[in-house]
Order: sequence, then structure tokens, then C-alpha cells
Amino acid sequence: MSDKTFISTSSLGKGVFAKSPIKPGELIFYLNGRLIDFEASTRTLGEYSVQVGLRSYVDPLSPGRFLNHSCEPNSGFVNDIALIAVTPIAAGEEIVFDYSTTMLERHWELDCACQSLKCRRRIRDFDLIPAALQRRYLDMGIVQRFIVSALEEAGALTQVAA
Repeated sequence: MSDKTFISTSSLGKGVFAKSPIKPGELIFYLNGRLIDFEASTRTLGEYSVQVGLRSYVDPLSPGRFLNHSCEPNSGFVNDIALIAVTPIAAGEEIVFDYSTTMLERHWELDCACQSLKCRRRIRDFDLIPAALQRRYLDMGIVQRFIVSALEEAGALTQVAA
């Protein structure tokens, strides 16, 4: 458990909340857990897994296991496993990230229930979200490195930059 967070219940189920205010750029915690492959992620473990490679996932321990999605995130992963604040997070506020910043698999999608005014209604792979949002997340540095590499290899990042 992180000394900056606690687990409680939100409108989305169990969630991770800030114990005290967290400033933008501040480390919240490191994602830790067992490394699993795509096949394991599609079984019961997949409900909580975070994609960290083309076919690699982390089956996270608490608190990472209880991170919820938002289309208007206040945190994101840098260096693949370091969760940082991207906006000021108040004490008691739920810590949420955009699942799409860790997804490039063409397997899992989910109807979104984040209730944000910026809700996209569907959680999808990173390359399927709007180009302007892709660019924003890339500029913030909160997109998994394997996604950036895959998009560079496919020549897709030049389209996002335009």
C-alpha cells in the first residue's frame, strides 16, 4: 500500500483515493505485481491487469489493482510503472487514469462509466482515441513506451503530430 493513498468505495466500485494533497508531477506509487502474458490476462486476471508490453501485463497488487478509469484523468503512468499526478489531486479525491494510455491489443473494450463531461463513452486502444487526445497524452509523457514504439514503427505518430 502506498503511504499517499487509501482504498475506499466510489461510484465505480473500489477505488484509490489520496490521503493528502498531491501536486502535478508528484509520484503517487509504482505499479507492482506479477508479470503475466496476454493469455493469462484474458482469463480472470485480466479484469485488473495493466498492459506494459505488446503481450505483457502486470497483474497489480493493491493499490494499483483498484485504479479506476476516467476520460478526464488526474494521474498517468510514466516509465511504464510510475503513477504520477497530472493535475492537482485533493485529499480524499479518487485517483484515476485513462486506461487507453496503456492499451494496444485489439482485444478488450469497455463501455465507460466515468461520468466525466469529457467522457468518450467507450474505453478503447490508444490508437483509436481522438488524435488530439493522443497528442496531449504523448506530450504529457503518460503513454506506455511499447505503444509509442509500435506507433513509431507503423508511422502512425507522424499522423498524430499533424
